[in-house]
Amino acid sequence: MSIRDKKALSRRQFLIGAGLVSAAATLAACGAPAAAPAATKPAAEPTKAEAPAAEPTKAEAPAAEPTKAEAPAEPTVAPEPTPAVGEYGSGGTPTVIWHGLGGADGAVFATMLQTFAKENNTTIRSETYNWDVFFQKFPTAVAAGTPPDWTIFHAAEVPQMASQGLVQPLDDVFYKKNSIGTDDFAKSVMDVLTVDGKTMAVPFDNHGWSCYVNTNVIKNAGLDPDNLPKNGQEFIDWALKITVDEAGKHPNEDGFNADKTKVWALDFSWPRFTMPSTWFQFNGGKAGQHDGKKALLNSEKSVAAVQYWHDLMYKYKVVRPAIPGLPWAGDLMKTDAMALWWDGTWSLGFFKDNPELEKVTKAVPLNSLAPDGNQGQKIDSHIMAIPTGAKDDQVERATKVMVWLSNNGKTWATSGQIPARLSVQKDPDVQAIWSVKAAAEAFNQFGHTEAAHKSFIELQTAWETAVGSVLSNTEPIKEALDKGNEAIQAILDRG
Repeated sequence: MSIRDKKALSRRQFLIGAGLVSAAATLAACGAPAAAPAATKPAAEPTKAEAPAAEPTKAEAPAAEPTKAEAPAEPTVAPEPTPAVGEYGSGGTPTVIWHGLGGADGAVFATMLQTFAKENNTTIRSETYNWDVFFQKFPTAVAAGTPPDWTIFHAAEVPQMASQGLVQPLDDVFYKKNSIGTDDFAKSVMDVLTVDGKTMAVPFDNHGWSCYVNTNVIKNAGLDPDNLPKNGQEFIDWALKITVDEAGKHPNEDGFNADKTKVWALDFSWPRFTMPSTWFQFNGGKAGQHDGKKALLNSEKSVAAVQYWHDLMYKYKVVRPAIPGLPWAGDLMKTDAMALWWDGTWSLGFFKDNPELEKVTKAVPLNSLAPDGNQGQKIDSHIMAIPTGAKDDQVERATKVMVWLSNNGKTWATSGQIPARLSVQKDPDVQAIWSVKAAAEAFNQFGHTEAAHKSFIELQTAWETAVGSVLSNTEPIKEALDKGNEAIQAILDRG
């Protein structure tokens, strides 16, 4: 899930992405096994294949009655997206893995695969896809009987993958065979990975949302970086002092120019982690979208959480509004243009690339935006799975790599991700990594996983679409969340 090099979703990208995923969700409901819609990370720009034209071209505009000369040509098929391929080692049949790990954590992962290949005199073929592409390609390959040997995706998606028959249980081939106990992993994650009493995947890490504090910006505003706001109202008061335009005006002062804001208090960042984290805060640790049976998107507290972010953007003007073409939030941190950054554990690589920023940054639990100061943050896990239909030799090759990776979680921690094995988390070398140590402690205290469901990705698409239309300021909050709630309930009612 590396997104450190990605810009925040623009309004257009947010809505386009939600629409594309929604269409894929519809298709997923019609086939067996179906292509699971994507659990995407935000892309800096849509790829050529993904980006619709702003306006239909003359060739695309339908004629009332096309003449023979005007008859549209046969539709062209978009070329299959090309993965980033890494080949490591030599000798033997290559072990093939499909995944979506890119950026800094992808670089660490590549180094680990290279080390394994060298130590075991074997070959690894690693294919890295955009998550959108992965979640369409993987089910198709399983259905065609041509799956990779193994794969990596996210814990929250496992129930849906399992319900569609896309992955196989690993109790015997991984846990029992290699004497690795399930109790060496976080229970909240293992509960999600257990479907009908069978363990369908192996956690590779724990990752999620953390808060990075630019102490320079806060000190420049005459505030104390060790005394952050403790609830939603305190945050607004604090943010108004932080946010300033090029003329030195604050949003609550006459003459403030929102179009010339120089320093922001916070950024909305990736909705898929930011919004659930806020719901956990407003709902006392409970989800704001649904509880697995009942839709909650238009409940009082869930609405209040969305309204709060809308107010930060459009009323108080302390957070950038969801409009196209904005710089990536990490660029704001680098230039002392933002005080707090809610972003992923994988951002450690970004700070390593910017050592001067790293010196003035500390990681803390997400500051509470809730009225009562309740804390909470979304956590997830990259997991390792073996596709249904993988042959015995594929399973043998896959599990050998998976066991090695699980045993070497200390190296994976250098990417910023928290090793999944609880025993490895306690290693002094892991504890010495500032961001990992802080995130692990925060996750243990305030971390929550989203409600598991076999239609998780489709449910996610429904709430993302609704929230996106609110925060892009294109639809009233009540109308958008009522429609989203209805869509979520319809999915839940299908069982």
